[in-house]
Amino acid sequence: MKHSVIEIKPGVYQIKDPLDVLFYLIVGEEKALLFDTGYGIVDIPAIIKKITNKPLTVVLGHGHIDHANGAYQFDEVYLREPDFNLFNAHTSHEMRSNIIQRLEDAKLEPDFDKETWKKSGECKLIPLELNTVFDLGGVHVKIIDMAGHTGGSIGILVVEKRILIDSDSANSHCWMFVPESLSIREYIAMLERVKQLEFDEFYVAHQDHAHPKSDMDKFINVARNATIEKSLPYENWAELDPYIYTENDVSIVINERTLA
Repeated sequence: MKHSVIEIKPGVYQIKDPLDVLFYLIVGEEKALLFDTGYGIVDIPAIIKKITNKPLTVVLGHGHIDHANGAYQFDEVYLREPDFNLFNAHTSHEMRSNIIQRLEDAKLEPDFDKETWKKSGECKLIPLELNTVFDLGGVHVKIIDMAGHTGGSIGILVVEKRILIDSDSANSHCWMFVPESLSIREYIAMLERVKQLEFDEFYVAHQDHAHPKSDMDKFINVARNATIEKSLPYENWAELDPYIYTENDVSIVINERTLA
């Protein structure tokens, strides 16, 4: 199965897995840090070794299936504790069976034994503290609270590169209706806080281009303006009664619970 690697900034690599989810490798003079692990359907350590052999730290942006399932390829990963249970549910045999179905639907043949992979090992979860700074040698990566999409969502501020990287916490099609989502009010407050940080652009997990910092204002406005009356029914997870609101090419998926 094909993946791709692009160096988006000196020492910052964007990795795309075969199901088109993105995760990021930051390499300093002494160490490296991997942010997210995608669906875990490619050999991530082998990909990294082609770039660097420096000691590696793995940090998950949150616990969802498309960001956490490669964690088993590492001895330990950092994750915010509010997402521990979510991680365990989304890396389960059932969820991995769903990933195999997605591969088959996309006519992609896994280059691993399906049944073995479904049951593949666990890794040690290390509680991640907000505002932790990982010194990679000439590059500092700071953990930023971006709770909203999930209670344990974070972003990373790559200080010297003046970029922010998040997985689903702030993007142009944000799910804010799943059971683990916080309220829209809390989501807006988070974006307001994050946009005050020192960065020029940001990268996410489901769009491969850089977003200007000003896109944060677009996301805030969409969240502020979203109502059930102005939205359309959303096709996924109908049992949660979701609605999608779109404005200026930016969408947010809501329901009555998260609007309350």
